Amino acid sequence: MKNNLINWLISTGLDEQRASLYLAVLSRGEATAGELARAISVGRTAVYDNLRVLEGRGYVHVINKGKRKIYIPIHPKELYKKFDNQRQQLKDLLPDFLALYSESGSQPFVQLFQGPYAAREVYEDILAITKERYSYFSPSQLTLQVIDLSYIKDWVHRRVKKGIQSRSLRVKAQDVVGESLFNDEANYLRQIRYLPSYVDLKASVYIYEKNIGVISTIKEGTSFIIHSADLSFNFLQIFDFLWSVSMRS
Repeated sequence: MKNNLINWLISTGLDEQRASLYLAVLSRGEATAGELARAISVGRTAVYDNLRVLEGRGYVHVINKGKRKIYIPIHPKELYKKFDNQRQQLKDLLPDFLALYSESGSQPFVQLFQGPYAAREVYEDILAITKERYSYFSPSQLTLQVIDLSYIKDWVHRRVKKGIQSRSLRVKAQDVVGESLFNDEANYLRQIRYLPSYVDLKASVYIYEKNIGVISTIKEGTSFIIHSADLSFNFLQIFDFLWSVSMRS
């Protein structure tokens, strides 16, 4: 069991000695540097140096009892919250990291998402990345298959608030009739045009900045984002051509 704990702590960025030191503090509840030095058979100077690092990274706290410094470990549940918060922060910052990655001219890559909320990953990426306008193939009936109405209402509100325009190529027979959220153009910064009636769409495709977001049907429960400047350029060229020959209603 201890080896598993040490290996996990090493994966968080600690070296083996600091991981062992944290576990030594944890097993005692509290300890002095001298007690810890004896417990892990390391010199006191090295223990002090490592404890300073662990304190700086939030693994231990220090309290003074008279002239002695007592080291107390972060509770395992707090350790879980610490890394859960960091994971959420990374998720929030991921669009910025990806933007820097794209600017460097690096190789294209794909993100795959699965499960009941897979579609939301694409929608949230659109809001995070898009500067002015995005274009997409997606009848409103397909949208409601993969996204609940309350979420899409909130998402459209956030999009309009950010001033992001949209162009939508659809199939008339697959529209949600009588729902202004999907069909109103001026109030929702949206332009709509229709493909010929013989066209059938089985998935939603979104083109925004250097990305392409694809959302499958609810049966597949999958979405993915392709980060590729060249591929998104090609898709946008195809979209623009179809837009030029499509119908307004």
